[in-house]
Amino acid sequence: MFEIRAAEPENVAEAIAVLGDAFAQDPLMSYLFHENPEGLRAGTMEFFSILLRVRIALGMPAYVLQQDGEVLGAMMGYDSSRPAWPISFTNEWRQLEATVPSLAARLAAYDAISGAYLPSDKHYYLGVIGVHPSLQGQGAGKAMLAAFASARAPTLTRTESIWRQLVRAACSFTTPTASNSEAKAASVTRIYGASTSSLSG
Repeated sequence: MFEIRAAEPENVAEAIAVLGDAFAQDPLMSYLFHENPEGLRAGTMEFFSILLRVRIALGMPAYVLQQDGEVLGAMMGYDSSRPAWPISFTNEWRQLEATVPSLAARLAAYDAISGAYLPSDKHYYLGVIGVHPSLQGQGAGKAMLAAFASARAPTLTRTESIWRQLVRAACSFTTPTASNSEAKAASVTRIYGASTSSLSG
């Protein structure tokens, strides 16, 4: 049904378009890019484009979900030992910060909040996960999350434990109108990130 594999450069355009749709109503993206001169969607897609391309270039965690050969989901993160970015990506990032009013300050505020909750031991961090709206509620997000954890967790038991923790956390952060546990967990992961602490890799 779904094929999940490592993202490659030829997947970037499709993956970024999907993330643009998936995050169209996202409160964090609105917070970061509501003042973008080119519009909210353009800022969101440029943000994800840089993040995905640098992860592919550095061999960091980045995956796409495909159905019938079409990219309909994407996720990316990092691990405890993050390599330095190539200068070309650093310059792109600085240009984005210079283009969008107050973006650097907003990113710093977000980093301060999320950084306060990172574990001190070795971990992987899933910062972005999104699927096309046409697949939401059909298990695509859950499949991607399980694939990410399975690629790094030493056992399936650990993977299942991570998922259960996310579902419990989601119930604390989302509104009662969320349709199911999967949608709730995907929302929390999408906005706040999901840290899978003490995984080997």
